[in-house]
Amino acid sequence: MIKPMLSVRAMLLIAMLTGGAGAFVPTTLHAATSSVQQKSVVKGRVIDATGEPAVGAYVIVVGAGIGTTTELNGSFTIKNVKPGATIKVSLIGYKSQTVKWDGTSELNFTLEEETSNLNEVVVTAMGITRKASSLTYSTQLLRSDELMKVQDPNLVNSIEGKISGVTITPSAGGAGGASKITLRGNKSILGNNAPLIVVDGVPMTNNIRGQISGTGFAAEGRTEGSDPLSMINPDDIESMNILKGANAAALYGSAAANGVVMITTKKGKEGKLDVNFTSNVTFDTPLLTPQIQNVYGGYDGNALNVHSWGKKLSGEGGGYKIHVPNGGDIQGNGRDVYLRNSAADDMKNFFRTGFTTNNSASLSGGTEKVRTYFSFANSHSAGMIESNTYNRNTIAFRQNYKLWERVSIDANANYVQTKTRNRVGGGVAGNPLYDLYTMPRDVDFGYYRNNYVGEGKWLSQRQNYYKLLNGSYTATQGQAELSGPMQNWAFQSPGKNNPYWLLRQNSGVNREDRFYGSLQGKVDIYDGLAFQARVSLDHTKYNSESKRYATTWDPASMNAYGRYWLTNSRSSEIYTDYLLSYNKQIQDWSVSTTAGWVGHVIKGETTSTDATATFDMTKNGIMTELPTTINHFEPNAGGASVTNKSRSSNWDKAALFTTQFGWKERVYFDASYRHDWYRTFRQFSYLGTKDNYGYFGFGANAIISELLNMKNEYIKYRLSYSEVGNSIPNVVMNAVSYDPRTGTYTVGGSNSFDPIPEKTKSFETGLEMQFFNNRLNVDVTYYNSAMHNLYLNVRGTNGKSQPVNSGRIRNQGIETTFGYDWQNVLPGLRWKTSVNFSYNFNKIERTYRDKNGFSQDLPLDIANGLQLKYIEGQKYGNVYASDYTRWATDVYQTDEEKAKNIYNTEGNGKLVHKAGDIFVNSNGTPSFDGNTKTISNSGRVLTKPGRKYGRFLGNMNSDVQLSWSNTFFYKNFSLYLLINGRIGGKVISLTESYLDRLGLSERTAKARLKAEKEGIKTANGAPGMYINDGRDIVPIKEYYEAIGTNDASSYVYNATNFRVRELSLGYTWRNLFGENKNLSVSAVARNLFFIYKDAPVDPDISLSTGNGLNGFEMFNMPSARSFGFNVKLNF
Repeated sequence: MIKPMLSVRAMLLIAMLTGGAGAFVPTTLHAATSSVQQKSVVKGRVIDATGEPAVGAYVIVVGAGIGTTTELNGSFTIKNVKPGATIKVSLIGYKSQTVKWDGTSELNFTLEEETSNLNEVVVTAMGITRKASSLTYSTQLLRSDELMKVQDPNLVNSIEGKISGVTITPSAGGAGGASKITLRGNKSILGNNAPLIVVDGVPMTNNIRGQISGTGFAAEGRTEGSDPLSMINPDDIESMNILKGANAAALYGSAAANGVVMITTKKGKEGKLDVNFTSNVTFDTPLLTPQIQNVYGGYDGNALNVHSWGKKLSGEGGGYKIHVPNGGDIQGNGRDVYLRNSAADDMKNFFRTGFTTNNSASLSGGTEKVRTYFSFANSHSAGMIESNTYNRNTIAFRQNYKLWERVSIDANANYVQTKTRNRVGGGVAGNPLYDLYTMPRDVDFGYYRNNYVGEGKWLSQRQNYYKLLNGSYTATQGQAELSGPMQNWAFQSPGKNNPYWLLRQNSGVNREDRFYGSLQGKVDIYDGLAFQARVSLDHTKYNSESKRYATTWDPASMNAYGRYWLTNSRSSEIYTDYLLSYNKQIQDWSVSTTAGWVGHVIKGETTSTDATATFDMTKNGIMTELPTTINHFEPNAGGASVTNKSRSSNWDKAALFTTQFGWKERVYFDASYRHDWYRTFRQFSYLGTKDNYGYFGFGANAIISELLNMKNEYIKYRLSYSEVGNSIPNVVMNAVSYDPRTGTYTVGGSNSFDPIPEKTKSFETGLEMQFFNNRLNVDVTYYNSAMHNLYLNVRGTNGKSQPVNSGRIRNQGIETTFGYDWQNVLPGLRWKTSVNFSYNFNKIERTYRDKNGFSQDLPLDIANGLQLKYIEGQKYGNVYASDYTRWATDVYQTDEEKAKNIYNTEGNGKLVHKAGDIFVNSNGTPSFDGNTKTISNSGRVLTKPGRKYGRFLGNMNSDVQLSWSNTFFYKNFSLYLLINGRIGGKVISLTESYLDRLGLSERTAKARLKAEKEGIKTANGAPGMYINDGRDIVPIKEYYEAIGTNDASSYVYNATNFRVRELSLGYTWRNLFGENKNLSVSAVARNLFFIYKDAPVDPDISLSTGNGLNGFEMFNMPSARSFGFNVKLNF
């Protein structure tokens, strides 16, 4: 654990040793004076440019620590002011003004509105600074205060709804978990879709640890880990600039084909020591949980079932118990199972009120020559389920030197330490939420909460070993007798566990230590010519340890000995660049040119253990007795071949050039070129494959308002085009492995492959406009980009995987931002409002085509009969499932035909089946077998089979993103409200399918109650329900079991939703502790409620951040509704 005070002292010592102490030493000493001067009262009035009173303007006496705010008529009065004092007036949205008071006159101020920010300098690719008005592509800037209004431990989640064209998909991993960022739609099927993350000009590899693939989570619980971006302290962020298109990011080459997130961190500022402290506390409760019935249980009078299709709960009396035989290999004469007569609110009792705290302290100051910034922050979260915690400590240190007027040196060092216990996620077996939601409603959960473990005996699975008989060893099989702590639960069957056993007995801990920093030097050589060199290091050490105790039930069997996982990994990343730049104003022309060289190396090493948690009893190469030790959670468990070691390495390098010309600050043209060299392509050198490729981009803009001499208005037109690559994955395509036991070599992987990079060709055009003295801001962008040469894996004719570069995906759309700054809505009230809108249309224009020219669909199996399909002519993210067998035509039946069980299609008699109706089997269940049905007696085929994966369910991606933010200022009060949402797309809840199958959903209970009330029964007397618009009666239990198992289409929901995303109400006490020493307090809330939602789950949370997997929910950790408060103090 880091000791904060010790760390602060250490970093201050470093600052002093490096000259940074000058940042904290006042440069001027003022002698005290003994003279006493006459003090008087200063009065005055403040108005705006229109003559309206400037209500709530702050008026202070500089250096005296006293001040006031203006009244409704704009007037102010300050007592005890010395003649000659400097009076300063400030108001948000206006330029500050200062004046010396002569001691007698009333002071009248007319405030001018702040000018447009179009001439401000923004950071672009490679850290190159440009005027905002000179950019030829779309960017959007978020400042620190916008990110920190309602703080989230992962700063990425604070972007949600604030930038057009950006989709944020948080994982179900809780605090510290990664979130997926998508800019302008998905572009690659198997490649990278994430934008490049750049911190202070240095690219950062941002891989998500343990990212879930398309398979596996239907069988067992799964979690996703963190990424480097989620480890950054949000309080250290100065601004975040989003370069959305490849046009803006062409200088970063292949790494930036999906855009760039440019993060600029805080640095020391010239002046006296500035101390800031921020504290944020939020309390978290589940926003949305499944609606589970409390009417029926699992006990049917004879046995307890794992479902809730049993008897109705009586609702009377206390609990009771039944005696049942033991399951599996558990020894003994059975056990008592504790049941109840009425269900409780188990979810309310299971989930707790979680809390998250974020505390950060920073020091900033310096002189003209030396500036220093230091911060320490802690983020701690106790999750909504017990035993889940997250803790993060961060230290940041920045030092800036300016030497001899021409040399500047910037150094920064950062250290991050995180620890996560029992990270949450989703999936089934091993996930406590799966057992919580699927537990029969008559199981006494309160009893099992307090009695989740006992002592017991059981047998291991059958094992091979050698037994000594008559002086020689004979191969035999046997089971070991085991004993110790044993899980206590109502069931002893595969996949079924006591949720509290999983939480309190099993455990997982993830620890991560990360150091990253950089050193940059810049020399102004002569008259606009400068040279910059930069080197950065990013080193990460990761440790993960998980323990699964004996008698935990896996998907297929009981874990007899326990299971132990241990992972240790290290990675080091070094980045260097050298840039030579020239910036010059030559009469009406401005020139800005940069050329450079970039190098990047990353290496990693991982050692992983996956062991049965017992001692290995092998001696001299054979096992002569069965192990009897359980829960041996040590690296020496399990014997040989349980520990593996792997290494990875990659490098890339590039030469780059960019130039920009401007004419009278009215017209700009820029062009960029980058040439990349890749290590990944070197393995194909024997084929003559190139290992280097070039990319380019160019753009232009015109400030139309300047060209046409339009006063008080601003109109800029821009356009750009680029071609940027995306490297193939860094894997060995034809790895050769050697088995020393057999002396054989095995060539794995794929068929031969002559690769080229994926390439994005992107066009963008847009308008930026400001009207009414910059109060109305409009930004409109149209983009059209296509990813060519898609990296795909298809099946070769020999059955092996065949990598290919084939295919094309196009994204085109519109992004708009409208903002208005309304001064004096009412006297003293200011309202800033902004609307972000984006529409993205996606199409797979080409997939792989075989030698005959036929396109191939590219399927990805998910779970429960679901399949993602990438089909030429369709959209990225289309999901398919198998369909029912259906009636092919309208079918009629006369009374005579009914007696013979035959039909006609000529319209004679009563309509009994309509074309498209679900075909019902003889046992009353819907048919999914994919076969046609020949109807008895008629001998005619009247049905059509449901094709496997032939039914289109929808697309997982929303085409439209929309948000509306509002900030109100009145005197020292501020109110912030953010509403955002999306239109279109689908979300699939596999949780709901399980609840239906097991008779736990409210739908099943309502159907059973209706059948009881109205006497609806099938031919064999079972409770029934109508389907096919009342033309068929099916047994309720069999129907829901069938669709819950086979019909994913019943659990596809509209993902359209709108919610109150963020809310903040704050007040600032200005100069409370002296001049510019303020205290701000605000009440905050996040994810308050849905304004509109159709799905039974949160459509924005996904189990996986993997390609194509957003929109799938399977016993996910619910999203949180958070309330809390922020405190910010600066002095």
